[in-house]
Amino acid sequence: MSDGLVIWETPANRKTLHLRTTATAILGVKEDDIALSKLYIGDKLGQLHILQLPEFTLISTSTISHASLRSMCMNDQSQLLVADAEGRIFAADTEGKASLLFETNRSVSSIRAEHGTIRIQSGWEQCVYNHDGTLSNLKDASMSFGDNLTLRRMREKKAIEAQRREAEGQLRLLPSA
Repeated sequence: MSDGLVIWETPANRKTLHLRTTATAILGVKEDDIALSKLYIGDKLGQLHILQLPEFTLISTSTISHASLRSMCMNDQSQLLVADAEGRIFAADTEGKASLLFETNRSVSSIRAEHGTIRIQSGWEQCVYNHDGTLSNLKDASMSFGDNLTLRRMREKKAIEAQRREAEGQLRLLPSA
């Protein structure tokens, strides 16, 4: 919530945690592939809060960045990757100690680790980085949005035309008075 309140509600109980500021990113992790065991919460002040589940107890809080934490994911080696609002990518350990991996110089919307690379969404741009910070692929998705918009308008035009033909057909079938 905007006042920093985080609520964890299960069928059995309801627990709360009050942060100093608004939570901006939340990631739940299954360590046994059955139930959530940890909850990582990034906040507006650049802090990472680690909670143990199902108890919902705060394990640690550490400052990762001076900017808001925007997105988090786990990579193939179960390492937490954290992106901040200024485009920095950090690797954090289980205690929340983080080290800077690289800087993207882009405002990060979301982050995802796949096949040894890090995929970052930044507005309309999709960027794929290697772990050393080298950019391996860049796609401007705004172009596909324009294509999709054109296709959508063409489908809408066809649907309206079909409705018009159907309405005209019904008018012809009306008996004359």
